[in-house]
Amino acid sequence: MHAPAGFASPVVPVYHNAGSISAPTSIPERDTRDVLHPITVNATDKDWVTHVLPTGRIVSPVGTVDGTPNFATNVVALGPDHIAVLANGATRAQTVTLYDTKTLRAVAQLAAYKENADPRAASSTLSTVGHQSLYQGIATGPDHTFFTAGGDSNDVAEFRFEDGKIHLLRRYPLQWQAFPKDQYPYYYQGERKPGKARLFYPDAVALGPNRRHLFVAGMLSNSVARIDLKTGQTQYLNVGPYPFALTLADGGKRLVVSLWGADAVAVLDPTDFKSLGTVAVGPQTGPDNLAAGVHPTALVARTDGPQVYVALANTDQVVEVDSQTLKSTAVLNDSPYPDAPPGSYPDALAIADGKLFVANAGNNDVAVYDLASGKALGLIPTGWYPTGMTVSQDALYVVAAKGLGTGPNVQHQWVGNMMDGLVQKIPLNELSEKLPGWTKAALDNDGFSEPQRRAREAEDQKVTGFLRKHIRYVVFILRENKTFDEDFGDYKPAGAWADSKLDLYGPRQVPNLYDLAHHYTLFVNFMADGEVTAQGHQWTTAASDSDFVQRTWPEYYSGRGLVGNPGWTQPLIPVGAPGKADFHPSSDNPYSDYRNLSALGKWTNPWISYPERLFLFNDLLNHHVSFEALRQI
Repeated sequence: MHAPAGFASPVVPVYHNAGSISAPTSIPERDTRDVLHPITVNATDKDWVTHVLPTGRIVSPVGTVDGTPNFATNVVALGPDHIAVLANGATRAQTVTLYDTKTLRAVAQLAAYKENADPRAASSTLSTVGHQSLYQGIATGPDHTFFTAGGDSNDVAEFRFEDGKIHLLRRYPLQWQAFPKDQYPYYYQGERKPGKARLFYPDAVALGPNRRHLFVAGMLSNSVARIDLKTGQTQYLNVGPYPFALTLADGGKRLVVSLWGADAVAVLDPTDFKSLGTVAVGPQTGPDNLAAGVHPTALVARTDGPQVYVALANTDQVVEVDSQTLKSTAVLNDSPYPDAPPGSYPDALAIADGKLFVANAGNNDVAVYDLASGKALGLIPTGWYPTGMTVSQDALYVVAAKGLGTGPNVQHQWVGNMMDGLVQKIPLNELSEKLPGWTKAALDNDGFSEPQRRAREAEDQKVTGFLRKHIRYVVFILRENKTFDEDFGDYKPAGAWADSKLDLYGPRQVPNLYDLAHHYTLFVNFMADGEVTAQGHQWTTAASDSDFVQRTWPEYYSGRGLVGNPGWTQPLIPVGAPGKADFHPSSDNPYSDYRNLSALGKWTNPWISYPERLFLFNDLLNHHVSFEALRQI
């Protein structure tokens, strides 16, 4: 994460650690934030796993923790003795790592290489496979087997854990399926290269009720595939835009599919492999829709009825759907406090002991609800950006994509893959005793406690009053891919906010930048909570970035089959060029993103990539503030 320089004549520090969030003074300085072995968090080790994020928020995971490779996105139980963690970061090799459920120690690992496997990496516990990608989906089968969704490799791979190693058993190839031209996102959203076939892009897998079939979601085909595991024969069925997750429901008589880009879930008959209908969980998408999507993502089914719960990542809600009647029957508000703005990003679900567990990627916690009443029971602190959960042997296991956050890059040089993930084990029998304390810690970590919110509101009013008194016009200039100290580390008026040891450029190299800083306002502690450009543009103009951007950028940054989504905020139709997706250098209309969407080619998916509250220019429009947007290319 970098702090881009922002301009709005004096140096103005943005108040530190918003809402009086403060880190324990005893947090040790280390040369890494990687967790290299299991740690059971107690009074002695608590400070070791407590870290301050770039925005001033704190992560302090509880239970037992261990490290995972970069960007862990899913975890499943592999029998009673192991869990399997899938990580699909923007890395040379993506991984599945097996952990012992008793000790949480890693016991075996699979490294899947985009191109040829590196034979030097193999060992007694590390297996390698070439020309294989992994993307989010993993499901377990009988006899220590598991299946992974291949994303860019356009297949499902079957593996077995045996004799201490992971062995490849078989790969099931899949084919891209065309979808109707009037079905969102209207155009194929995969990478276009000469000689590269279009991709089904598997992103979720589920074993059928009799273990005869494997069901696979195809994100770029708007389809689900059913593979006969004996013959390999594959059938396809269109289900709607961007299928994300799959779960069996109603005793195996229903297969429910969350549709990331349709504000709905699809319900299938897994036996006859036919559609039974869809259930709307948000406003219908279409060319006239001006709102961001609600982003139906994670699913979990009750074992005692037809109910399925679906996380709406972009609106901080969980919806209960009856898979028999095809109706939504309840809505659970997953906000951390009353009238909170969206940003919790619920994206993983689990059920155990009459409780519903909801992982909130935006809040770095797991919310616990009573399943019968929907009453909020408390919060469990996690690592940064929790993305997957499972229950096994009376414990809840949670994976967090960004672990404990960034530290000195002594082992990695690129910000996109320098953070290890984290796996966390929380014994369920500790909930009744520890949940009240964990809840307080989670709220304090995010600045969500009532005293913190009151202090922040008072500080906001003070700062806003000052700015309105002294500033009439604002020119916001965003400079990309430079930290504050690279440009201004030796800028004397910044005082203690600048670090001259990190300075790379001065007034000779960037004279216009220094002239702006000298004559106008320089924000010296203006943070953007994103590792790369795709996130950074949303953070700086929307104060958030969507779950879609977070989950897809590692794939297209590493050349794994996806096109770069419109995660930044440039308008998509230039003035004077109706129906074309070319960018215009100066006179773009910021609100034209929503005109002629079906004619925009690959840029037709703002609903799925934009955060719920949209962007700065939308807020200005809502408050009748005049503005002009210019973009340098």
